[in-house]
Amino acid sequence: MRDKSGHFKKGNTEGFTTDRPKALKSLVGIRLTPEDKEALKNVPNWQERVRQYIQLLIKEDGE
Repeated sequence: MRDKSGHFKKGNTEGFTTDRPKALKSLVGIRLTPEDKEALKNVPNWQERVRQYIQLLIKEDGE
């Protein structure tokens, strides 16, 4: 459901949904060079690959 200005109302049923077991709600920021940022954006599926690598780091080196 949208209001008259076209924005979604809270609790609507048309909003984004996910098929993940857990929703992605937390953000992590890192600093990169502008060149690295542009190169990363050109890597296919880079966000999911970074998430997988983070999970690997946690399993190997986390507590």
